[in-house]
Amino acid sequence: MSSLKIIYKRNSHNFIFRLLAGLGRAVNRLYENRNHQVESNGELTVVKKIATISPKVIIDGGANIGKYSLLLNKYNPDSKIYAFEPVEDTCSQLTENVKHLKNIFPINKGLFSENCVKEINLFKSNTHSSVFDIKGISYNALTTVQINLVKGDTFTFEENISEIDFLKLDVEGAEYEAIIGFENLLKAHKIKVIQFEYGYINISTKKLLIDFYSLLESYGYILGKIYPKTVEFRTYKYKHEDFIGPNFLAVSSNYPELIKLFSAK
Repeated sequence: MSSLKIIYKRNSHNFIFRLLAGLGRAVNRLYENRNHQVESNGELTVVKKIATISPKVIIDGGANIGKYSLLLNKYNPDSKIYAFEPVEDTCSQLTENVKHLKNIFPINKGLFSENCVKEINLFKSNTHSSVFDIKGISYNALTTVQINLVKGDTFTFEENISEIDFLKLDVEGAEYEAIIGFENLLKAHKIKVIQFEYGYINISTKKLLIDFYSLLESYGYILGKIYPKTVEFRTYKYKHEDFIGPNFLAVSSNYPELIKLFSAK
């Protein structure tokens, strides 16, 4: 039997197995929810479930032109929604798109681990800009501009915000740094739910999924991956380090009812 295994393995790298391997990768990406459409990847499900707790304060980190902020407002019209977009031109579009709403507050800054000014890479689509040099993609940045970055603790202190019900972070690789910026609120258990992106950009940023687990678990959070109909809360295993994305959810262990809420299908 061992001889047959050796023969099989020696001859497995051929055209047929190459096709089967490609099919297997495609099925795995589908199963693991490689999907950035909020209507079908579980993000809308999260927004609807957040609405059931009547959130007072929501932060949309990486608001871009405001589509997600408008979605938040649709289901949470009584919430204060702070929409962060550091690129000035994009923030102008955001401001225009939400000007008819009094509860969405555009902020022309990005969230980070320190208060500073950095250069950000701008790509062809205004939905994609990053302070990191992203490797392995088939296109290059068109230009760079300077942006203002702020710590979450600094912003919430200045705005007299004592608690955040939902913190959403889609900041093109800077999610880890943005979370660090909320250190004081995290220590005080004043952020109930955090949604953050994880995917191929993390290869360039060198922030692995285990880093998010280690950081957030140290503050008493339970982590899970967002799927179309539920959040699968789970302990970390190296097999989860697949860079497929797109979103994970961290819920404070002080709110077990929220963990139950997001786990339900």
